[in-house]
Parts: sequence; structure tokens; C-alpha cells
Amino acid sequence: MPKQDWSENNVQKLFTDAGLYPTGKIETILDVACGLSFKSQYLDASIRVGVDIYRPYLEKIAAECPYVAIESDVRDIGKLFLPNSFDMVLLLDIVEHVEKEDALRLMEAAESIARVAVIIETPKGYVPQNIDIWGHGGHEFQTHRCGWEPRELQERGYDVLVRDYKMCDIKRHTELDVAPDIQLMDAILRLDKIKS
Repeated sequence: MPKQDWSENNVQKLFTDAGLYPTGKIETILDVACGLSFKSQYLDASIRVGVDIYRPYLEKIAAECPYVAIESDVRDIGKLFLPNSFDMVLLLDIVEHVEKEDALRLMEAAESIARVAVIIETPKGYVPQNIDIWGHGGHEFQTHRCGWEPRELQERGYDVLVRDYKMCDIKRHTELDVAPDIQLMDAILRLDKIKS
């Protein structure tokens, strides 16, 4: 996703504008599959922890805030972190990169780890990709393995925003042409309203 969008349309702004962001309640963020982008840097928080399986991404994070990075398979976050150990868990641009069953388990783990909210960002529907668009050789980790529709997240209790989105117009697949114009879903589950 283009870096300009990460800062201008970050999930804090999107959900604040929609009246859904837990303003004043977020001090700690777990950024799952943080990659190079470390999108939690664009949100207000005191403590940010990023987890990613691919070390070359972690070694090249370009963040302008303090953070801790952990190299681990994100499907194991439930083993790494105790329930209610972060205010917010971000699953930004990850659920489409794992098989659907793994993504559902990842969501369950995130929902247990988060005290206040879980935020998911993913394309609407399936967008083919099997190339590491960052150019760091992580093709296996950049492959899209599933697609999502709003109702799937709404059935889990998420409020879902859908917006038109233009991806970087670069080669994403070895065999298919992928149009850069897609729809992007941003979804939030407010656990502070459920757990209280």
C-alpha cells in the first residue's frame, strides 16, 4: 500500500471520522505482520511492538518512533502474548496472506490479546499476488492466499468501512495482470464495549 495512504488515511483517522475509534484508550499496540511499513507508527500510542516472520523486513523498518520488533510466525501470537496484554492489536494487510483457517485463528488470538480493540485492514475480495512487491525476496510471505468480504468480519462483530483504493501500479503476480484499483476494508472490533 502506498506510504502516503498509511499516514493520511491511517486507521485512527478513518475510525475517528466514523465515530468508532477508542480515543484516549490506546497506550500499547501490537502490530502483527508489521513488515517494513510498521503502520502503528502513524497511530497515537506510547508502546509499539511489531511481529513479523521475515527478518529482512524487520531489519529495514523505517519508523520514526520507538518500537520493539520480534521475529516470529504471526500465527503464533497466541503463544507469545498473554490475554489482554495490549490495548490494541493491528492486523493490517495480513489476513489475506495466510490460509483462511489460519487467519480465523489469528483473529481469535488477536481478540484475546487485545483489551480495547482489534483492527483489520484487507482488500475486499481476493486480489492475486505472489511477488514480494518490496523486492526483498519474501515472495512466500507476500503471496495472497484468501479473500474477505465485509459480512465475514461483520459476523464476528466488526464494524466495517469499505473505501475505493488505488494500489501502487506495479507487477504483483508472475502470471496474472492485477488492476491497481480495488476496494479496501478497514474493520474494528471494540472489545472495551464487549469485555466491560
